This record gives sequence, C-alpha cells and structure tokens, in this order.
Amino acid sequence: MKKILSLILTCSFFVYSGLNVSYASSESNAVDTKQSYDQQMVKLENSIKIESKVPLQKITIDPNNSKEVEMTINNYKLLPKTANDIREYSEKVQNGDITSYGISLYLPARSQGNLSTNSTTRTYVGYNHKTYYEDIVVYNSISPETEINKTKKEKWADYAKKTISATVKYYIDKTLDSVTLGNWSMAKIFLEGIPSQVSGQTEITHTAKFIQSVAKKNTYIVLDGQYYFGYASESGSYYWQNFRNIPGYGMIFDESTPVVSKKLPNYDKGDEKAYFNYVNGGLTERFSNYSYGGVIFNAI
Repeated sequence: MKKILSLILTCSFFVYSGLNVSYASSESNAVDTKQSYDQQMVKLENSIKIESKVPLQKITIDPNNSKEVEMTINNYKLLPKTANDIREYSEKVQNGDITSYGISLYLPARSQGNLSTNSTTRTYVGYNHKTYYEDIVVYNSISPETEINKTKKEKWADYAKKTISATVKYYIDKTLDSVTLGNWSMAKIFLEGIPSQVSGQTEITHTAKFIQSVAKKNTYIVLDGQYYFGYASESGSYYWQNFRNIPGYGMIFDESTPVVSKKLPNYDKGDEKAYFNYVNGGLTERFSNYSYGGVIFNAI
C-alpha cells in the first residue's frame, strides 16, 4: 500500500498579474516581488541541473493542450507516476481550478539519439549500490482571487494591525512537527489609505491570489530491467498577491508578501527513500495545504 506523508504549510507570499485599479496601486512592489520570484525560478532550474546525477533535457508542455500532454507522455515514455501527475495537473488547469504558467519536464538526456530506458546514461548508481532513475516536473500556477476577510471601514485599522504567522506543519506517522518560518505584518501589506469620504459602515474586502511554483521529483529503483516507483518529494517557491475592494472606489493593488522557498526534508534523499519504500508501492511527500489569513489554499 502506498504510504503518503501529508504536509500542511501555513505561509505568506504574492504575485503581479497586471491588474488595473481605480484608486491606488503598489505596482513597483508587485514588480519587485515578481522579479524576486523569477530569480527563485532561475535558481530552481539551475539547482535541478547541477544536482542531477545525469545530464538532463528540458521539455515544455502546455497543460491546456490534451493532445500535446499525451504526445509528450508517449514520445518520452514517461513512467506511470510521472505521467499521472502531469495528467492530474492538466485536468485542473483545463477545468479552470487554477491558471497555469506551464509545465517544465526535466528528464535524463537522450543517449545516442534514442530514448531507450536501458541506457546507462539515463540512470545512476546510488544508495546501497542500486540503480535509480529520476525525473522532475516543475509546475506553476496562480489561484483564483479569493476573499480573505471582509471588514467595515471603522474596524479596518484594527484588522490592518494583525500579523500573519507562517508555519510549516509536517504530519509524519501520526506525529506533528512544526517549524515557524516568519511573521508578516498586515500593516506592511496595506500601505495605501482608504478615502476619507468612504462611510465607516462600508465593508472593505481583502482578497488575494496564491502564486506557487513546485518541482515534483519522482525517484524509481531499477531492478532486473524493471522500474519501480519508490519516492516522490517536492521543492518550491510561493507568495500571495493582495488586493482591497472598496465599493464605489474599485480595487486597490496592495503589497505582496515575501517570496518564500521551501524544500521538503528528504528531497535530496530520493534514492535512499526509494530503496526502503518501493516494496510498499512508494512513499509520497507533498505540500498539501497553505493557510493565509485563516483561508486554505490548495497546493499544486
């Protein structure tokens, strides 16, 4: 039976979507945050290439195109776990559950112009002198704009003084371990004021979009020419983009939360984890849910 390790992240972050606002806009902050996020993506791509045990090739996939998804899976002979992950993500995109930046697939490079899984350059010898195969898929997404809180103007100042804590919670074999990543003051998010002519009874709505990029690494152990799924883990970066909606004044583009990058504890131990878990169908470690202002956002 497959063992699944669930992880709940409680963090804070955001993204620049180019929205037009009618009252105020913190676009410079949005651009800075987007640049920081892009830099993290470059670092992630570089680390994937540097840390790989074999040369890699990068393939991009449009998750909105079912035909392209299936052609890629077939042409590159993707193993079942990886293929199913890509199909599930593409289905979410096509159903409108998330907006996607696309998929980047990192595979062991072709050997002598073919895709034979028997090529020794596409596998490596790792833990306990066994043979392993890894692939990595990077997924990017933006959530729908989601209501975080609704507060009357006369109580807005109190709401803006609140602090959001970011805590990572790991559920491992029924025990709970949590790590605090940091705190973000709401006052630093809502820098623009509310027009004085707005009534104190007017409800101000705080909304946010969740931006995430996640590298999902699947490790397989190779025994007698057969590939057995052994371990899945993740590394990624995240942030939230904030807005306020004021009746009669439209939307205020507020500050973004800091970009946070997080790697699951065993991400770099794929072969060791695969060795001990393939007989049980494999072990999967995932980011599962993220809590921001008490509202749950789903991981990719």
